[in-house]
Amino acid sequence: MLFRRAKSPLALKYFKSIRTVMVAPGVWPAEIFGEKISVVAIVHRVTLPYHTSLIVFGELYYIWMHMHELSFLDLGHMIITTLLGILTAVRSILPQLQNYHKLLLKFINVMHLMHSTNKGPYYNQMNDTVDKVCSYYTKFSLGLIFISCSMFNVAPFCNNIANVFIFKTENYTLEFSLYYQFPGIDPTDYFTTTSIYNFYLSYNCAMMVSGLDLILFLIIFQIIGHVYILRYNLENFPWPKNKVVFKLGDILKYKINESITSEMFDAEENKEVRFKLAECIEYHKKIIGFTDEVSALFGPILACNYLFHLICCSLLLLECSEGGYSAMLRYGPMTVLIYGQLIQMSVIFELLGSETEKLPDSAYFLPWECMDTSNRRTACIMLHKMQYKISLKALGLAAVGVSTMTGILKTTFSYYAFLQTMGD
Repeated sequence: MLFRRAKSPLALKYFKSIRTVMVAPGVWPAEIFGEKISVVAIVHRVTLPYHTSLIVFGELYYIWMHMHELSFLDLGHMIITTLLGILTAVRSILPQLQNYHKLLLKFINVMHLMHSTNKGPYYNQMNDTVDKVCSYYTKFSLGLIFISCSMFNVAPFCNNIANVFIFKTENYTLEFSLYYQFPGIDPTDYFTTTSIYNFYLSYNCAMMVSGLDLILFLIIFQIIGHVYILRYNLENFPWPKNKVVFKLGDILKYKINESITSEMFDAEENKEVRFKLAECIEYHKKIIGFTDEVSALFGPILACNYLFHLICCSLLLLECSEGGYSAMLRYGPMTVLIYGQLIQMSVIFELLGSETEKLPDSAYFLPWECMDTSNRRTACIMLHKMQYKISLKALGLAAVGVSTMTGILKTTFSYYAFLQTMGD
């Protein structure tokens, strides 16, 4: 059977979309794939952690200077934006690490399922399925990121237009999506410049907080595809072609003329079985190794994510429920994005873990009883190694999955109820 010739995964449409929006902040380092990027983009990437840290300092200074003027909801807004700034500063370091570049190169050049399409029809089918999932997921994620980023900045801008030009509200204070201040400098005195600059800051935040997770999820989808292929190879292991007849008298050392028929691999088939077992073991080792690399690199980021969700999810609910219609437009898409990030991350990693838990069953159903002693030992070793559950952990401690997500959501709703009483 003929299979299509594999091309570079970078030619896929969803990777082109990712490149378009994520090259500037460095989430997608196009230069490692031989593409040219501008000097401005390089400088922007290098200075982004320091630049964002400076904005965080400005937000903290604003809180300190205006603490007595801020309402309860305004203070919640400042805490949310400050924590988002801290998360952006921390995450902006990751795309500059050489380990991140090596991981992406390995993901595109080695681990992507497109490179396995010539190995069989199921490889080809799984590649097409995972590509469709990745494509739809990328479109959905980028659309939600764009809507959240836009509404967070457009809502205060529309409020300013309505109150200044339409209703002409007296003593109206201009609204901004982000508030920060520095000694001797107050950006709120420059409405147009600050509004445009805030949108730029929101874009950086969106790419680092949600864009980086999108890359991680695409990697996990490919790993899940590899696990499906490994299970398929184990469950469709070849059986002996010929049956062997054994005389019970020869086995039991008694004079019995009866015989039994059993399927056993002959010498030539056992050589092929040995090769296939070694192939499955190496494939499993490859999946485990790549997953460990992903876990080691993204583990600290996932821990920061969980800490951020633990604090900010309750504040976002409070802003949506207590701030009125305008606040719902402003914080609604962001709340959906942040909660969606927590739920998607947990469900996707739980799916990875649940699929790998099925590997021992697939390995046990190998025709090991038909193999020779050497191959049975190899199959036993493989079965033992596949007891290891593939999962990602935040800093090697908290397992990323549904149970952790449930705990965070329970705590979030408890904090939300407590904050409501404080606001009242």
